[in-house]
Amino acid sequence: MARQLLKGLTMLMLIVGMALATAAVANGQTNKRIVADVPFDFIAGTKECQSGKYDVRVINGVDLMGIRSADRAEQVLGFAHPSNSAKNGPALNAKLVFHRYGDTYFLSQVWMAGENTGRELSKSRRERAIGRELGKIASVRGDKSPLYEVVEIIVER
Repeated sequence: MARQLLKGLTMLMLIVGMALATAAVANGQTNKRIVADVPFDFIAGTKECQSGKYDVRVINGVDLMGIRSADRAEQVLGFAHPSNSAKNGPALNAKLVFHRYGDTYFLSQVWMAGENTGRELSKSRRERAIGRELGKIASVRGDKSPLYEVVEIIVER
């Protein structure tokens, strides 16, 4: 009984948190935003996104990122944490960083112009599964090359 109550309260808090985050994105309360033209289909979190123009925003004071297609047909909210990647000084241009496994792209990082650190999205269950499978294949072959290719889209002002 107590476990079910705790589960219900957790779900309620999650729903309230997401509602507040959605309201913040809708009101445009962001530190920075970039608009990028992504020339390939990709996956952001658990959402499959078509190629096209995307508006990416980082919400003030929250590790939350909003990604919305220009035609507003697709919208993704995802939690992001500061990237562990080291930078030599602030980024000159904003960029989106993807991990490419074959012909499947996963949004990995977002860097805003003039910032020293980017925002990194956690790997989705699907990306981790692909990585495990490719890792098994590589270990059988004795291949030590990276499992994915890093693809960057630079966003110039």
